Amino acid sequence: MNIKTIAIALTLGCAMMAHAAADKVVGFFPYWSQYSQFYPKDIRYSLLTHIHYASLNPSSDGTVALADENDAPNLKELAKLSAENGVKLVVSVGGMEMESTLQEIAASEESRNAFASNLVSWMESNGASGIEIDWQNLAAENTADYSALLNALKTAFNGKYILSAVVYPMVSADAYDVSVLNELDYVTVFMPDQMTEEESALKPNQSLTSIEEALNVMTGKGLNKEKMIPVVYMYGKSFTGATGLGSSHSGIGSGNEGYLSYKELLGKFDSPDYKVTFDESTKSEYAVSASEAIVFMGIPSVQALSQKVKSEGMAGVAVYDLSQDHHEPIVSLLVTIGLELRPDIDYKPKKKK
Repeated sequence: MNIKTIAIALTLGCAMMAHAAADKVVGFFPYWSQYSQFYPKDIRYSLLTHIHYASLNPSSDGTVALADENDAPNLKELAKLSAENGVKLVVSVGGMEMESTLQEIAASEESRNAFASNLVSWMESNGASGIEIDWQNLAAENTADYSALLNALKTAFNGKYILSAVVYPMVSADAYDVSVLNELDYVTVFMPDQMTEEESALKPNQSLTSIEEALNVMTGKGLNKEKMIPVVYMYGKSFTGATGLGSSHSGIGSGNEGYLSYKELLGKFDSPDYKVTFDESTKSEYAVSASEAIVFMGIPSVQALSQKVKSEGMAGVAVYDLSQDHHEPIVSLLVTIGLELRPDIDYKPKKKK
């Protein structure tokens, strides 16, 4: 076999490996879904490979408990249905306002080991496939302890359970030791909302370009692409008086404090009141009515992200959160992702009996 033939074979092999890597479709299922009447039975499991349940709260002694004990029956049903449908259930530990507790645990070898042991016991009792550590606002002074915590978990899990972590590149990039992150099963990449009431001019809240910026920060630090799963927000944000990107506004618009789920957006767009536009420069969508403008990610931008993830051999795409997607396959963002990453799945709508 000559050098040219070997080079072609290697190129094709690497391309096949890259495409094979981008096969995870992750859906976040927060405990508060119960309060919007979205339950485990409503999840379309065939569209997912992993579900991330949020969340477990840690205590400084290394014990863990549900963030909302009222959701215990739903978690039990979620574990049952996930197992029946071949979907991995990963439980997020930490989250908002839990950083000080995680810091206490991580600072002590005894606490780290107790925490790891308690998580293994919890997973065994609750049918979970793995754990995701969500340490927000990580500071550079916590780098060593954070890495020690992840290493303790990796040792305790011993390859039996999935170990993942959330990273926030636009907030804590300098605090991550990527050599440790590269040893995890995968890493979910979050970025903050880009459009807030404090912004004077309308801009995308999330876009392919803003996601690329966050991903590039992590790859620039050495995080392997095949570990990364960017997170898509399944909501838009509305602003009164705005007429398009770059225009001024007079505050938040319709929805729950200006937030509108993707399925709510499509309900609004059924009427002729809104004109929806895909912005080529940012790869995001915006909609304008006589009273407001809404910025969001829709089918074109999510498709573009999914294609990027596939072409660059990243681990997959995640959505936040499952309750906010539209159930109709033709406009579902989960289906949009799946058509790119898992084209072998049947995405046709089921016939009504």
